[in-house]
Amino acid sequence: MPGYELQKKTNKDMPANEFKKSNKKTKDPAKGSAGRFFSEMLDGSLLTRKTTQDLFPFIIYLSCLALFLIFNTYYAERKAREADQLRREMTELRINYIHTKSEYMYLTNRSELANRLSSRNFIEPVEPPGLIVNKKEEPNLLRRLFR
Repeated sequence: MPGYELQKKTNKDMPANEFKKSNKKTKDPAKGSAGRFFSEMLDGSLLTRKTTQDLFPFIIYLSCLALFLIFNTYYAERKAREADQLRREMTELRINYIHTKSEYMYLTNRSELANRLSSRNFIEPVEPPGLIVNKKEEPNLLRRLFR
């Protein structure tokens, strides 16, 4: 275009483009939410929040519930150990009872009694035992019938 000249503006002529700097604190990208939680818990700022103060009854309830569950687990394990110990003791007592009963049955056999009493000069009778009757008394009617 004749008569018009293009003027180039240099950077010196233009004002600098500046953004407002925010007053917000930038989050440290190295710290995750878990890291922030633990650091806030250690420095005590976690307990001063309004939301945390409102949740104290719920936190206390959860703590009591956790303690109860831990106690209940220990109690159940202790009872299971006691039941196992009693079961083993019952087995031992049952074995002892069966052994003693078989030994008693063996020792009360007629042949075993005869062998053990032979050292004391007892002999086994050959004839069967008889009925001892008092002759002075007169037998009643039933005894007379069944003789």
